[in-house]
Amino acid sequence: MKNNSFLYIVTLLLLSYATNIAAIIKNSNDSSAITWKPNNGRFGDKLISYAKAKWLSYTCNIPLLYVPFNYSDQLMMHEQELTIDSYDINKTFSTIVDLPTNFSDPLIPNNNTLYISYWGIHVKPDWNDAIFINQLKKTIAPRYPLNKVVVPEGYISVAVHVRNGGGFYFDYEAKRESNPLQFVPDEFFIKQIIRLTKMFSEEKLYVYIFTDYQKPIEIQERFKKAINNPRITFDCRTQDNSHSTNVLEDFFSMMDFDCLIRPVSNFSKFAQYVGNNKVVIVPSGMHTNSQGKAIIDTITIKTRDNINDRWKTKRVTI
Repeated sequence: MKNNSFLYIVTLLLLSYATNIAAIIKNSNDSSAITWKPNNGRFGDKLISYAKAKWLSYTCNIPLLYVPFNYSDQLMMHEQELTIDSYDINKTFSTIVDLPTNFSDPLIPNNNTLYISYWGIHVKPDWNDAIFINQLKKTIAPRYPLNKVVVPEGYISVAVHVRNGGGFYFDYEAKRESNPLQFVPDEFFIKQIIRLTKMFSEEKLYVYIFTDYQKPIEIQERFKKAINNPRITFDCRTQDNSHSTNVLEDFFSMMDFDCLIRPVSNFSKFAQYVGNNKVVIVPSGMHTNSQGKAIIDTITIKTRDNINDRWKTKRVTI
């Protein structure tokens, strides 16, 4: 009962905050705001667009008007942020400004302007800014209970994000071939799992494969056969997958694993930014051999002892 009362009070405070901010914007003759134009990407891409606008809102001290996107109505931002749909922007703001890709001037909070950012805008949030990260953790949180992956006790947990495309229309064969750091071969993941067995030489590892590949059990069996280590328990979803199934379940699950091995993917990158991982391994360099095949030759390893610590970063040639 006490917990329910506390949550009720917190909800009222958040609603009151949003209402007050909305009133300030609508009743002020000079208050500015920022929003963004949606991109056509997947969930991780949408979060990056949101985070860039959120960072400008945070650093320039102007309200954010959020643009709903796929799955956002299942996140706390849907309750805590002001939606742009609540406004007649042409009547509320005297000026609408599309921010250029390389803009550098600070946004003015009191000139009654609606600023619009875009996917490719050169804005780099400080992912070590604890206040900003905590804001994201509050808004990028599930509104409803999720069936997350449960890690068995007594294991170092390892999330492996295998980005395959899962039938997403934009991830056609030529795109996969031209983005080898995003669509990473099995060999990379196998070598990095082995690396973790050496880093945690006395521990048992629980390795869960997060993927949009339609038959994840096939990946699991390939990894298991190639590594053949009795200290590792492999796991994955047994049912067929796709790019549009288990999106939030996987996103919030991989955030809670001790280790994350990921490609250059905004989905797992964002899970790293707001998650609780202690070790993250990501490919960061490659070369092309004489047969024209892309070979990953450099990785970045990030480590921290506590989720509130800054990451220690090391680049390793492999």
